[in-house]
Amino acid sequence: MRSDQIFLNRRVFVMKGAIVAGFAALATRLGYMQIVRGDYYQEETANTTQRWEPEKPVRGLIFDRQGRSLAENRRVWEVRVIPSALPKRDTPERERVRSTVISALRLPEVLVIDPSAVPVGSEETIHRRVANLLGLTKKDTIEEFLRIVDIRSQYNYLVEVDQFSDDQAPRFRAAAQELPGVRVINRFDYLVENTAVPDLPVVIKTDVSREIALTLEANRLYLPGIELNDTALVRRYPAGEVMSHVLGYVGPVIDEERQDPANQTPGGASYYEFDDTIGKLGLELWMEKVLRGSRGGRYVEVDGLGIESRVIYENPPVPGRNIKLTIDLELQAAATAALAEGLRFSNEDRYLKDQADPTKERHEYKAGAGAVVVLDVRNGDVLALASYPLYDNQLFVEGISTRKYLEYREDENRPLINKAAADHFPPGSTLKIFVAMAGLHEDLLSADTVYTCTSGIWVPYTWDESRGDRYLCWLRTGGGHGTLDLVGALEQSCDVYFYNVGTPEQKPEGAEMNLHYRDLFYETDQKGDLHFFEGLGIQKIHDNLFDRFWFGQPTGIELPFEAAGLVPDPDWKMEIYEEGWSAGDTINTSIGQGFFLSTPLQMAVNTASIANGGQIHRPRLLLETVDDTGKTVQRFATESLRQVKLQSDHLDVVRLGMWRVVNAETGTAHAALNPETGLLESKWLHVNPPGEEQIEIAGKTGTAEVGIKKEDGTYQDSHAWFTSYAPFDEPEIAVTVFLKEGGEGSSYAVPIADKVLRAYFELTGARKRGMILREDEIPIDNDHPAPSSGVVLAGTPAALDGEATGEDDANLEIEEGAGEDVGEE
Repeated sequence: MRSDQIFLNRRVFVMKGAIVAGFAALATRLGYMQIVRGDYYQEETANTTQRWEPEKPVRGLIFDRQGRSLAENRRVWEVRVIPSALPKRDTPERERVRSTVISALRLPEVLVIDPSAVPVGSEETIHRRVANLLGLTKKDTIEEFLRIVDIRSQYNYLVEVDQFSDDQAPRFRAAAQELPGVRVINRFDYLVENTAVPDLPVVIKTDVSREIALTLEANRLYLPGIELNDTALVRRYPAGEVMSHVLGYVGPVIDEERQDPANQTPGGASYYEFDDTIGKLGLELWMEKVLRGSRGGRYVEVDGLGIESRVIYENPPVPGRNIKLTIDLELQAAATAALAEGLRFSNEDRYLKDQADPTKERHEYKAGAGAVVVLDVRNGDVLALASYPLYDNQLFVEGISTRKYLEYREDENRPLINKAAADHFPPGSTLKIFVAMAGLHEDLLSADTVYTCTSGIWVPYTWDESRGDRYLCWLRTGGGHGTLDLVGALEQSCDVYFYNVGTPEQKPEGAEMNLHYRDLFYETDQKGDLHFFEGLGIQKIHDNLFDRFWFGQPTGIELPFEAAGLVPDPDWKMEIYEEGWSAGDTINTSIGQGFFLSTPLQMAVNTASIANGGQIHRPRLLLETVDDTGKTVQRFATESLRQVKLQSDHLDVVRLGMWRVVNAETGTAHAALNPETGLLESKWLHVNPPGEEQIEIAGKTGTAEVGIKKEDGTYQDSHAWFTSYAPFDEPEIAVTVFLKEGGEGSSYAVPIADKVLRAYFELTGARKRGMILREDEIPIDNDHPAPSSGVVLAGTPAALDGEATGEDDANLEIEEGAGEDVGEE
């Protein structure tokens, strides 16, 4: 017999022996368990206990008016760590688990502050040096950083300040060595060290790819303390940043929110557990009670081995309700795009104009904020509510770093603030619509009332007729506007006319004459004829704009932190400034300057009332609640805030003035000079291109001067406004555009309104799609695309879709006792 055959037979014999020995050992073990230890296991099985297993509700979804997904829940893989179940510190086993998880999940390095290691009395100094290390420069931002760190230091063992890539870590690590209590560690270590209850699981990362999750699951034997959850739900905003100011975001609930009586049952129990999420801003906050649903659970019996034997009682969780909004996502995206492009154009165009005019002072234009509001004038539906700059609300869901949050806070354009509803500004000449309506209502003005504009007025001091103040018209050349009636004053936006409408007939204390002014010729600085004021006065302006129209108070839109605006009066000024009201204050208020403030939303709401005959609708964002099939469950009613009694002849004259703003040759929103052709060109080439039947528009431009006052009496910057409604004869929508420090309203707000109106009429079919809206596509953010599967509907179970999400695929090879053998492809 050959030697190789002898060797082979010997191997077969050994293998057979091993198999027989294995089965013998298994039989021995089974016999031991059944015979020797049988009574023990029977007793353990009989020792049943009962326990409550809570079940979270599925959060309600949010859709636009067409049913497009705006906020959804996606079922994903989640990796968690139970700190108490990890191997002991400073052991090879602990390091193997740590390095494997860090490598597999690509966990970043983080900068943390250990409050217990910061020398007593040095806290503010250390924290300020950390702020400098992060590159924070603005005083307000640094103070906010100190406030955040101070609050988090009270509730955390470690305060996470920032996270960064591997190549950035060495620089921060070197700097941190000089700051006691400041460290650079991996996020895994931060989560483990910062836990207050080591026996409870801590989420390491959510939205892990299926491949990585399954690889970790397959190697659980070598990863004690690590567990995976394939039923985790994450909130996704598939429409992207264009909806961030409307939707807001959800985030982990904090102790203050759990203890808020509004978030507790009548008995004082919180609706939220420590690992729940809650609406933090926008509709997610405003509609929290509707969206969150109700927690449920099961009361089950388990044996001594922890195996469930029966369900004693079950109370299924009640899912949150799905909400459909009045917003149209296509129109919202179009308005946002037009706004962003309009801001860019405003800066570039003004710079080029300065370059071409050697007499002009050079100025850096940095308009970067604004808003667009589109309302249905018939019912108050908010069709678009765009605010710029945008912010990524998905970052807050996933856990925004302190540095990124402060970066948003430090941005001078304040991207976290909704410019449409949560901020207010002087409205400029758009307010003349409502000052005119007030004058007509008080019988101090008629369609035939005329005033003469010579480019400005000079108002003497009551105590010294030889001295006084100049109040200029925006048209300062050519002798001003000349003599105008009310329609002409609205059409050409004459400031001098409205100085007269607003300033009252009264005799100031100690004066020899009633309030008066002299014509001022700006180009020659000469004074002309004397005239007495016969206008409204601040109290009538206040009463009409606050009590009849809807300025100076929130509109009640379904969003938190709405700004109220301001309609000033003498009592307000005395309370705030401890000063009396002056004639100059009234003059400024008459043209939407001075102390008067309005939100773009308020301007749109009041403009809609001119279009619909005096109905002030509460702007409505919520259309209806729907079930998982899209069927209506509850429809939200429209609500009238007030019916303003407007005489038809008063409406007719103001509407005509607004129509002439857009359609008359001398209207401020009619035409502009084309620098290439040298010819006047319509400002409405999107809504009304040549060859198409005209859609008539009524509107009013506004330019509110702000900033530093120059020697010639003008100001360095100005806000651009335009408010409008269309079609003129049968109004459907109101559109208001605002550009913070965006220049002249006629030059830079009007082109945005042109595009937005075109987009609306493309939606309705009055104009062919393709100029503004895509013919066959709905705008969805590519970073967070609307999924075709894996979306969990409220109240509907869904299995994990099996697709990789949020991570590149990785193949992991884990060998027992060899933590370094972790690779990625």
